[in-house]
Amino acid sequence: METRITNYIKNRLAGDYQIWFIVILLNTFGLLIQFSAKGKLSMGGPFEPMASIIKSLVLLGISFYLMAWVSRKNYIKVTRIAHIALIFSWILILIALKFGESKGGASRWLELGPISFMPSDMAKLCLTASLAKIFSTRQSDQSSYNFPLFLIILAEIGITCFLIMLSNFSTSALIFLTSIVLMMFGRVPLAQITGIITVVVSIAIIVVTFEIGQRAATVKARIKTFATRTLSTSTKETKKIQDKGDTYQLKRSWYAIATGALIPKGPGNSQFRYLLSQAESDFIYAIILEEYGLIFGLAIPLLFIWFMWRGASAIKYSEKPLGGLLSAGLTCTIVLQAFINMLVAVGAGPVTGQPMPMISAGGTSLIFTALSIGLILSISRDKENKISDPKPVI
Repeated sequence: METRITNYIKNRLAGDYQIWFIVILLNTFGLLIQFSAKGKLSMGGPFEPMASIIKSLVLLGISFYLMAWVSRKNYIKVTRIAHIALIFSWILILIALKFGESKGGASRWLELGPISFMPSDMAKLCLTASLAKIFSTRQSDQSSYNFPLFLIILAEIGITCFLIMLSNFSTSALIFLTSIVLMMFGRVPLAQITGIITVVVSIAIIVVTFEIGQRAATVKARIKTFATRTLSTSTKETKKIQDKGDTYQLKRSWYAIATGALIPKGPGNSQFRYLLSQAESDFIYAIILEEYGLIFGLAIPLLFIWFMWRGASAIKYSEKPLGGLLSAGLTCTIVLQAFINMLVAVGAGPVTGQPMPMISAGGTSLIFTALSIGLILSISRDKENKISDPKPVI
């Protein structure tokens, strides 16, 4: 009986078991903290917050099924459609901008029945896969990075970042940072990396300065608020921004951390979940610290660092450049997003609206994170294949 169960698990959960352990642990804890953070929804109707929790359970079940399914597939075959899928994601982003549902002053979502689909989550995954494919075939010959290829790389990164920053500047910045990491791992010449950074940063400055798009004015205000809060020596200027907009939310996040970090209030006893507008997503780290204390507050980033280490191990074990580059890019995206969420909650960065992967409530974010992890798990199988079928190095 035990052998049958073990074989079933091995057949269904392919790839690095340490990654599986981390993912299951983070998602399970995410459900617990969401149940508490969504407590304020009980005022929204007789079926809340249970309806939201059931929805999260269903989405989690779907995401785990997709993760397990992708982990058993050949990642090389899966990434064959990366270029086409990236272009398709651009079309969906434009459709969302024009016809999508507006939330928080931005049209980022397409309604698909009970689920809100965010095309930028798809673009994030597709761009990473597309760049990894381009770089993987040029590892042994840097001279192949000619000017036409430079334009292709610039177009993929530039168009993706520009379209997303029109409604979601922080996701655009996250994608751009991941692209820089991938270019470094992909051995793109420094001159070309510098050129791409210059062009994309210039586009971002123009978008923010001239308030192009739906969120440029908000981004400008957040940057100004963050700069005033951290750099200004004038008490008068600092008081001007107190208890206004994002600063109001940030101060409530600080209060939550200050009142619970050393003496945790316990699961379900958060007080500031009723005051933080995005307690279940953008500021979930503050609720974790308020309810579970500093030990759990340190355990979460350590788990993500462990996840990063296991994902980066694929670079060493994979004999295929595509596997190493793809794993590095996807792992970097997930871990960077997690740390951005945590830094925002403690006030170490401007408010961005980035959820914490596997912990925060989410729809398509959860699904595409699961697909990304599924690909990382598929790549990690290269180690097993290498051990079971060793080939001489020629």
